[in-house]
Amino acid sequence: MYLVLRWPWARPVASQPPGAPPVVVVAGDAGVPRPKKKRRSRPPGVAGQPAAAPGEAEVEEPAPPPLTAAERALEWRGDDVALPPQTIDMAGGQARPLDDGEINQAINSQAGGVRDCVVAGATGTDLSATIVVKLLVDGRGRVTRSRIQAPRYLFEHGLLGCTQRALGRIHFPATGGATIVTLPINLG
Repeated sequence: MYLVLRWPWARPVASQPPGAPPVVVVAGDAGVPRPKKKRRSRPPGVAGQPAAAPGEAEVEEPAPPPLTAAERALEWRGDDVALPPQTIDMAGGQARPLDDGEINQAINSQAGGVRDCVVAGATGTDLSATIVVKLLVDGRGRVTRSRIQAPRYLFEHGLLGCTQRALGRIHFPATGGATIVTLPINLG
């Protein structure tokens, strides 16, 4: 505890008669400790949280809220994914669609962001579904259009925008020809 005769930032105290005892100003809490905040404990095994110590009560997280049939209903949202009109190059151009190996390599190494979007939207629910992502890859290997089939609940929680941003970061090999790629993601 500190004894303060005058704080430099305080307003001047009214003048006192000579010989009067000094005025002591004490903070409003006067050394009373603040109440501690209650902490929620997480179940053992959750990332970054150790299991509760013996003798501590574990707090169970509430069950996920029940979803209605309308929120579970699958629907398509996004751009229309169709191959553009193709021209025939009589000079022997090498335009071709992507082959399965090129598609699998690009998806396996770069589609983690799409999966993260699905998981983030479904966190805290009991949803189980197969989300279908269709995308149009142009001849330069860029994703130009995408369409997603998923439960309405996920779309209401930002799935479309997040997925389209993640798809924009995926690069396929440039083959000169457009390709439609279908990416199924199992949630459950």
